[in-house]
Amino acid sequence: MTKSRQIFIVGSSRSGTTMMGRILSNHKDVFTFKELHFFGTLWTLSDKKKITQKVQIDLMSRLLCIQERGIFNQKHFLDFYCKAKNILKNKHCNNSLDIYKLFLNTITKENKAFISCEQTPKNLYYIEEILKCFPDAFIINLVRDQRDVLLSQKNKWRRKFLGANQIPFFEALRSYINYHPILIAKVWNSSLCYTSKFMNHKRVKVIKFEELLLSPEMIIEDVCKFLEINFCKEMLRVPLIGSSTQNDDPKIDFIDKSKINKWKNGGISDAEIYLSQKFSKKMMQEFGYEEKKNKFF
Repeated sequence: MTKSRQIFIVGSSRSGTTMMGRILSNHKDVFTFKELHFFGTLWTLSDKKKITQKVQIDLMSRLLCIQERGIFNQKHFLDFYCKAKNILKNKHCNNSLDIYKLFLNTITKENKAFISCEQTPKNLYYIEEILKCFPDAFIINLVRDQRDVLLSQKNKWRRKFLGANQIPFFEALRSYINYHPILIAKVWNSSLCYTSKFMNHKRVKVIKFEELLLSPEMIIEDVCKFLEINFCKEMLRVPLIGSSTQNDDPKIDFIDKSKINKWKNGGISDAEIYLSQKFSKKMMQEFGYEEKKNKFF
């Protein structure tokens, strides 16, 4: 079986990784997977030892289940046992990473594409491992204004009620309880520290979400050149799905510029803005995000 190429879309949560995945999935040669959360969840740095056939089938079953039913519905992953067993038949896999590569290759080919696109945001923290394990892979790293990320994270719990019915209630509750401007600012700052390490790597492209929204055709043409694929305007037709402030609307198929600087229109307080800027100041400056002056602090 001919091996597929890989694209990994990474970035801080709520930074446009899903949108980029949808854009690329509109290309005939690209198949975009759901968020698989393989690195750091199903695989760790110490996971290099040989695994038994049973463990191989279980892992393949779980990956198939996540792709078919989503990350929150893995309880009955053994429903995919037979398919997993068939995929692994006569294949020589030694470890978890071999299973993951085989999974990407198989499902991509099933969907009549030859480029696998993985869009798990937190793969950002595994860029070095991905570049090493996938020597032909390209990485697209999305960056977004921390205050818009903050606004989106604040409303993330609403996704369950705006069209994402598959999100369990406890997950929506967790998103609501875990919201805090300092925590989110620190996570954002950490993610951009990782981003900055690979700014000049030839297989990593860093894209500001705001620039994508302002000049989608120009940015995606540049992305396609980087990925060595042809650009087509149909790639820019993406539905409104995944917003934390609007209902999903598949009928909308354009890139919405109104998402830029949405935080300026309200939704987060001056205190939240102050705290978020205080704990992410260095990376805001490095990536060209202007600080808002606050007369009360």
